[in-house]
Amino acid sequence: MARAKKANEVEIPSEIPEGYGFIVFYGNDDFLLNRAASERWERESAEAFDEMSKEIVEGTALRVDDIAGITARFADAAGTMPMFGGKKYVWLRNVNWFSDGQLGSSEKAAAGVANLLRSAQTADPEGVCIIVSILSPNEKRTTTKKFFNLARELCPVGGNENAEQLGAALEEEAKRLGVTIMPDAAKLLATKVNNSTRMSYVELEKLACYVGAGGEIDDKIVLEMVPVFGEGDFFEPVEIFFGGNLQETLASLKRYFFNNDSARPLLTSMQRRVSLLIQLQSLAATKKISISERYGVNKAGFERAAEIFLPMYGGNDEKSPYNVFSQNPWYLGSKVAARTFAIPGMNLKRLIDWQLALMRAFESLIARPKEDEAVMCELVTECLG
Repeated sequence: MARAKKANEVEIPSEIPEGYGFIVFYGNDDFLLNRAASERWERESAEAFDEMSKEIVEGTALRVDDIAGITARFADAAGTMPMFGGKKYVWLRNVNWFSDGQLGSSEKAAAGVANLLRSAQTADPEGVCIIVSILSPNEKRTTTKKFFNLARELCPVGGNENAEQLGAALEEEAKRLGVTIMPDAAKLLATKVNNSTRMSYVELEKLACYVGAGGEIDDKIVLEMVPVFGEGDFFEPVEIFFGGNLQETLASLKRYFFNNDSARPLLTSMQRRVSLLIQLQSLAATKKISISERYGVNKAGFERAAEIFLPMYGGNDEKSPYNVFSQNPWYLGSKVAARTFAIPGMNLKRLIDWQLALMRAFESLIARPKEDEAVMCELVTECLG
């Protein structure tokens, strides 16, 4: 039995003539997607009679109401033949309304897909070549499946999920640029730009110009020439430290100091965390509060404790990392205390010892400038060893 059509359901064309349809590029990395589609566009449109035979339509919608205008401009471009004959070339670029979220899930997006497919039904491949590039499509959505199934050619564009993959891609790109980048240097470059494909390729081009044709890019050149972009996992060592794993903390510190020189931001964050932990441990010892990783600090007990102890803070409940009662109780229990309090042998004395060790570490940074990594390794070994 055929499924009944809903009142407002958009009707998507189910078929187009054989050989018709679009060349569709899709992927999650906007830089690589645009690069791959652009290369194909240059190859296909190289045979165009003149510039008037080529047309690029921007497919990015900022609001759902923009989609109708985009598809109308595209239909006009695809349906208008060159004045002096020859083939028409159209690229619908950077389409962002096949994705998740408000744009992709709207009825206007579904209507836009339907309009594109109706254009495909009449876009004779002998008269017009159409390329569509789609960013981060939801491939499980029915409209996306139908669109992909009716593509004349489907071209997925993979992304680089981590420094290893991006590093390998940079080695290949370096060959194309006529230079060599060492594997460790490629991974270092990826790390320094926070795994941004666009920034890594831009920086690689600069490095290729610097070393010249046939040159070699090594770690030293990357360290000297490439600035650090983005925050990345800046405070990763802090989170791992308060989970109690010494080896993972040391490994995280090594990654941190690969791109950073100063330990002061880490020490400041750790000092604030220890201060909150000491206050929480003291409250837990009085049985005024209970703590769980799932539910945090029980709110009723926390509020009763605040009535008793907040006057000792001068009655000031403004948000401060040194005032436990200015913090969110769920955050305190779930994110601050639960994992640290689960460390074997954790108690109030040990937390105070950590606080004193942090103070000595600050003093060591003053006495031993430019030895920040060594100071931090000594600190975490003393506390977790």
